[in-house]
Amino acid sequence: MKELSSCDLVCPAFVVSLEEGLFSRRSVTLSGAAVFGALAAVSTVVFPASVQPPFPLLTFLKFDPAELFSVLAFMVFGPVPALVTATVHWLFLTATGQDSPLGPAAKFAAVLSTLLGMWLGSVTYRHVLGKHRRASLAFGSMLGFSALSRVAVMLVVNYFVFTYLGPVIFGINYLGFSAQYLGLQSAGMWQVLMAMLVLTSIFNALHVLFSVGLPFIFVTPLSFKIPEIASSHPWISRFNKG
Repeated sequence: MKELSSCDLVCPAFVVSLEEGLFSRRSVTLSGAAVFGALAAVSTVVFPASVQPPFPLLTFLKFDPAELFSVLAFMVFGPVPALVTATVHWLFLTATGQDSPLGPAAKFAAVLSTLLGMWLGSVTYRHVLGKHRRASLAFGSMLGFSALSRVAVMLVVNYFVFTYLGPVIFGINYLGFSAQYLGLQSAGMWQVLMAMLVLTSIFNALHVLFSVGLPFIFVTPLSFKIPEIASSHPWISRFNKG
């Protein structure tokens, strides 16, 4: 009988072990994303718009804590699980929201643009700033790109919501309401539109500070102290390693 080498014995076992580990990690990651999506949905029920902190200049705009779970999923598991979390939350809002489908769709666009900016910021960090290996630089890159991405995307989204989707498709006169709210009844609709686009852009930039900043404060220290989460290091911890 041909003698088996040590590699013949060890390599198959290693491959099997690696496959099992990857399968387990992938399963836990997807489960974690689904759980975070469910938590986002629950937070919408526990913290409805009536109790969410308002944007002082437009008090009907609220800082929604449900977005924190999509950002947490990004930092713990990575971009794709964060997308799953945001999608679960969007489906829940679409099925239960009072201003469905336009309101949940706009919220979904806001969250996706934030996650897109975080991903772009992480890529930029790895290729441009990665040699420094500082969590603060990674956070600054992701925060800056997420703010730019959200403001740019929602500027376009809100323009079409105010000028076409709202009044033409859904019969909602957003600009008329905004003119009355801002005390600009004598102003032209173009002036009201510009005022709303500027104010909503400020709100979206501040919301990024809220929805990205808070998870970073909690997740980054944990990525140093907790050796493993969900059978792997937190996704964000790659920026802490030398």
